[in-house]
Amino acid sequence: MSSSNKQNNSVVSIQKSTYQNLDVEALLAPMGGLKKYINQNEKVLLKTNLLNASEPSKHIVTHPAVVGAVAKAVLKAGGIPYIGDSPSGQFTKRRLEKAYKNSGLKNLAEELGIELNYDTGYKKIEIPNGKKLKKTPISNFVLNADKIIAIPKIKTHALMMMTLATKIMYGAVPGLNKVKYHSKFIRRKAFAEMLLDIFSVATPNLIIMDGIIGMQGDGPAGGEPVDLGIILASNNAFAMDLAICQILDIEPVGIPVLKQAKIRNLWPSKISYPLLLPKDVKYKGFKLPSTANYLLTGEKKPSQSPVPTEKCTACGQCQEICPKNAITIDSIARVDYLKCIKCYCCHEICEYDAVKLEVI
Repeated sequence: MSSSNKQNNSVVSIQKSTYQNLDVEALLAPMGGLKKYINQNEKVLLKTNLLNASEPSKHIVTHPAVVGAVAKAVLKAGGIPYIGDSPSGQFTKRRLEKAYKNSGLKNLAEELGIELNYDTGYKKIEIPNGKKLKKTPISNFVLNADKIIAIPKIKTHALMMMTLATKIMYGAVPGLNKVKYHSKFIRRKAFAEMLLDIFSVATPNLIIMDGIIGMQGDGPAGGEPVDLGIILASNNAFAMDLAICQILDIEPVGIPVLKQAKIRNLWPSKISYPLLLPKDVKYKGFKLPSTANYLLTGEKKPSQSPVPTEKCTACGQCQEICPKNAITIDSIARVDYLKCIKCYCCHEICEYDAVKLEVI
């Protein structure tokens, strides 16, 4: 783990904002400004949350207004920004093109004259002291960066409860390799440990969180938008996620990745808030995914299964991504629940909100 995520002087800068009134420079000023984190002519990866080829209005992906504001700040600081992520499903140029176009990032890149990543190659990287992984494939677009600015979105996640600053770097793993890990690490604890292993070799230098309109309920794709009205920046992913837990009144050890990070002694000993405090932007009534009800009630209930609905278009993306080949397609998707491991990949990838989570 890089020193930036062990440091005690962790800072979380919190600002009220809208997509029309973004001020990244003011957000970063108490942290020393962007020039503290990037140097002249450095290649700076803007690692977005580009889960699938959805439009910004659905609030599934990082909003292009936030990506654009960060890109402009990087250009002004003398860096060379480029945009990249590895969405769900196959990691191909065709899928990237569709995701970039639908998300508004293609128009943004053309407007600013910056690059979108289309390199789908990767290299196997050793993970010193990895608990679940000794090596992992990491995409070239991550490895080729001089600096990484992660730009996640506040969202729920059916399997891991929340997908925030720490989990966003799972997108460093290319395409269907992520599906293999779902198959290999079925339990939440093991999956969380694997995510931390990957984060240790793909660590962002800076995180800027899109919390203006987040997602609650059964995310990361099937939830509902929630107006939180904030944007955050931090030099420490764990500090960022802990701050968001305070804002949303979530017990952090109920988030599997944060629980394992605490066990690994990765939580910062002190977090400073130079602008607003978490209590200043407290949000009441945030809805966790239905799979996380036990965090609220303390009672273990029967686990939920993915159920295709009449919205299904039989596009086949869920079949392609299923790590256990538990899905077949005829007029709609059908799930073999004897094979299903409840990883919820099908729920995550569906662009049509056609997979619901239910106790069956």
